[in-house]
Amino acid sequence: MPLTHLTALKGAYAYLSEAENISLAAVEDDQTEEIECMENSFELDLALAPSLPGNPNTQAVGTTSLPPAEHPGNVLSENLKKASSGVILDTTLSNYNRYWSQFKTFAVTIGKVKSPDEVDQFYPNFPSDFPAWIALWIMHKCDENDIFTGQVKDPSITRATYNTAQKMCASMSHKFGQEYGLGTEPWKEHPTIPGRFTGNPSLSVAVSQYMISLRQRKARLGEVVTSARAMDEPTMFRLWDFACKTPRKDYVLTPRKDYGPTTRKRKAEDPTEWAGYCVRMMLYLLYLLSMTCLLRYDEALRITWADIVFQVKDPLVENNWLDASLDVLVQMKNPQPTDFRIKLNLPFRKTHQYGDIAPFYLYAQPERSWMCPVTAFAIWWELSCQKVQNLDGFVFRKRIGIDSISVDPTNALTSQSFLECFCNNLLDIGVDPRPYGTHSFRRGGCQYLHVVLKWSF
Repeated sequence: MPLTHLTALKGAYAYLSEAENISLAAVEDDQTEEIECMENSFELDLALAPSLPGNPNTQAVGTTSLPPAEHPGNVLSENLKKASSGVILDTTLSNYNRYWSQFKTFAVTIGKVKSPDEVDQFYPNFPSDFPAWIALWIMHKCDENDIFTGQVKDPSITRATYNTAQKMCASMSHKFGQEYGLGTEPWKEHPTIPGRFTGNPSLSVAVSQYMISLRQRKARLGEVVTSARAMDEPTMFRLWDFACKTPRKDYVLTPRKDYGPTTRKRKAEDPTEWAGYCVRMMLYLLYLLSMTCLLRYDEALRITWADIVFQVKDPLVENNWLDASLDVLVQMKNPQPTDFRIKLNLPFRKTHQYGDIAPFYLYAQPERSWMCPVTAFAIWWELSCQKVQNLDGFVFRKRIGIDSISVDPTNALTSQSFLECFCNNLLDIGVDPRPYGTHSFRRGGCQYLHVVLKWSF
């Protein structure tokens, strides 16, 4: 995008010129993740409307609602509506509205409009440089240098974090994609009308290039750059705690108990009873494997028991591990959690289309039980043995009712069912599912291994 119209903004011109060096391949990856999060958000909006006042699916004056056919499908159950009402409406949507108001005021500041209300009047023909407005707004809040002078901002001026920048960008994506009905169509010039652009301005090359360059600058300045789209350890702890530990005052715990048939009245009275202890532990193992092995969740769903090898330390040979067997276990004296590990053999990965995948070795983390794959596997192995006669086929099975799994070894948990469970699980602990997608565990795993466990790149 030509930057000649920005030469008067010295700081902005320098930042956007630097951003143009970001490759189109990196832009494509960034937009793929943004679209994924947008589709998740649209799905939640569709599931919640019209139960929530102020929901964007209730068409506003001057806007067009996204047609139902363009939504990825309503797979969320009725209990999600009840569980999410306080999370979605009171927090996320109000933040989106606040950011939109700030953006319109900023457009006046840089002389693009005379009053904030003029921004809404551009629809459906937004100016060709509108993506630059979005980048400038985020830049003004988050970058080190003043967009007007190019000088370093005074220390008294707060610089917003990269995480905040992502939320600002997400508010724009939601505004144009959902409320203005522009969906997830990338911003591009009209094929027959030169100078006119169509699609979602936040899904533009300019915005993606700027966001990637901002992330790089934040990292160089020493900020621990974490993604708003990534799963993190505190959230994993709360999911673990919700499933198997004592209740906390800030949310209600699903008790560990057996579940029979559940009436609609019971579901309505307690939305957290969409799953019991068994299903939650299966899901938690799935989350943990995806995060620690940097897997896409659809890769994790394909893991079978044949891919899993339980191993123990050789009591006779130092630094040697043996496949677990009854004879080996009998020889162990006073075994400790660190005497066990899991060997995971994956016959498939998107990044290894032709095989040659090194096995994953997962070790116990007794100091972080909620991040311990050995503990999670041991619990799920025991529960699975209670549910099915022989442990073969898929590790993660189709849900049956509230708290059971299919006995058919070929009946795997589907991607659609997993996403519904994941959304419900996040809502149980008061976390908005909107930002999360298929890359969330891989992103979170990278951050966890590097920032928390101090692994080098």
